[in-house]
Amino acid sequence: MTALRGNDVATLRWINSRAVLTELMHSADVPLSVTELASRIELSRPTVEAALTDLVTEEWVVEATGQSQPHRAGRPARHYSFNAAAGLVMGIDIGPHSIVGLLTDLSGTVLHEVRRHDLDLASGDAAMTAILDAVAAAVDAVGTSVSRIRVITVGVPAIVSNDGEIALTTVVPDWLLSGIPERIRAAFPGSITFFDNDAKLATLAEAEWGAASGTQTALFILAGRRIAAGLIVNGQLMRGTRGAAGEIGALQGVGWATSFARFSDRISASHDADSGTAPGLEAVMIAAVAGDEPARAVAAGFAEDIAEGVAALILTIDPEVVVIGGGCARAGDTFLAPLRAALEPLCIYTPPLVASSLGSKAVALGAVARSLDHMRNEVLALGLS
Repeated sequence: MTALRGNDVATLRWINSRAVLTELMHSADVPLSVTELASRIELSRPTVEAALTDLVTEEWVVEATGQSQPHRAGRPARHYSFNAAAGLVMGIDIGPHSIVGLLTDLSGTVLHEVRRHDLDLASGDAAMTAILDAVAAAVDAVGTSVSRIRVITVGVPAIVSNDGEIALTTVVPDWLLSGIPERIRAAFPGSITFFDNDAKLATLAEAEWGAASGTQTALFILAGRRIAAGLIVNGQLMRGTRGAAGEIGALQGVGWATSFARFSDRISASHDADSGTAPGLEAVMIAAVAGDEPARAVAAGFAEDIAEGVAALILTIDPEVVVIGGGCARAGDTFLAPLRAALEPLCIYTPPLVASSLGSKAVALGAVARSLDHMRNEVLALGLS
């Protein structure tokens, strides 16, 4: 047997520490003893103890307190757990009219949620102010500082290249012109900052925690003021060569680009001008669920307007499920039933249609998932052991 050199021993010790850390992260709710860890990952007690010494020093692991061992004599076994408080991550969903921010620990537990609606964030300056305010409000609410945020991921209504750069947006062009990505990175120099397409982040969230969890092939439709899509194929989010996979709305023939304008026209036509401002999309969907016939007709018309683009994507990937998110998800089957009826003559196979259970937090949750993925794979290097 060849003897390990000094650097080989150090590498092996590092690999063992990653194995211990992975097991503790998987058992986040249950602290584990040295004996339990050694049994689960099939390493010797001295090896596990050495790994734990390193991880405690690095502050990724803490010794758990209050672990009782009834009816056992002698010194109680020490138990260890992943230190989810070793840092914070933030997921932000920002669009031209709203911002949602989620601050979480390293286990993904949400510590604070920031939500602002009915805003005008079309300009880069307004968007930048909203992001700064959201981050400040979140850290203030939990009594910490921005310096503890290790990763921030921002979901945007734009095509984002595979290297994380905002490549194109017709929704908020001033964000690019005013250098929003560079300004955000400069505002948070102690954090790693990522950008991603909002629909793709929502798709990640659905695959991780929502209606697409456990599927190998799924289609997510973000249906609200704008229509966008995300695709899961073979269990992976499809991005495409330049990050533009699923951008079927660019085809004028499918009508996605003008669907909300037609929705607004229907609202205006059915709304009594003397009763004040016409209701917004979510209000219409809520009214439709409550049985309001004009609202149900408007919701059905909107479903029919987006059906052709949805059908094209169904025919492309043959998904197990289609998840509807955005404001239209509020209507549940009141929206899904007319959409299903419109899809059936267009599709060879019509998959089940379900409303997102993640609601308006889907994009921000996907941004959290992206941030945590970076922590696991790049900072903690769990994918390299």
